Amino acid sequence: MIKYLVGSAALAVTMMASVAQANDTAAPFVDVADSAEFNGWNQLYRPLTEAEIVAGYSANVAGSGDAVFTRIAGTAYPAGGGLYEYAGAFSTFTLTDFTVADSLTSVVFQSHSAAGGTGKGLYDVSLSYTIDGVDYLAALVDDNAQADAYKYFSWDLSSVTGIDAIKVTFSTEAHANSFAFQLDQVVAAVPEPSEYALLLAGLAFVGFAARRKQQA
Repeated sequence: MIKYLVGSAALAVTMMASVAQANDTAAPFVDVADSAEFNGWNQLYRPLTEAEIVAGYSANVAGSGDAVFTRIAGTAYPAGGGLYEYAGAFSTFTLTDFTVADSLTSVVFQSHSAAGGTGKGLYDVSLSYTIDGVDYLAALVDDNAQADAYKYFSWDLSSVTGIDAIKVTFSTEAHANSFAFQLDQVVAAVPEPSEYALLLAGLAFVGFAARRKQQA
């Protein structure tokens, strides 16, 4: 009986649901579980201007935070369908967020693009984070290299504390079209109050059963 009730308490813990950040950034994108903040950029075509991208373009999807998308090299510009690289070999961009969630465990970056001449589309993706003015490069967990149009990248930051800013850097090749990007900050799951109640109820049953056995 006690073993069964212990199992019930464990079940109550596992039933604590993960929270996903719902978004409408792009059709291929997934909702990231336990996302504390997301920033999404889409509709990257005219009347958006090249000057806005160079100056830094704030996330434009409803519910986004205050991260900024910036072209730091190259000539990609908002064309009829998306950001298009025509005159140069490649362009380089950054997604920068100076508002870092408490208890940050990982960062997820999603992109949707059409490949250019070499078929790479978006490449050379990296994440750096800043602590006390010093930049560090994070190790890539999953580069999803097999996907040409939709790509998903993640970085594990669970062992890092005191992060002041995060920045994703990537390049797009000549004749590639970029349609949408999303940056998620993932934190440790926090149980809902009802889930706490379920867990406490399971533990109470375990304690009750143990007392009954001692009295028998």
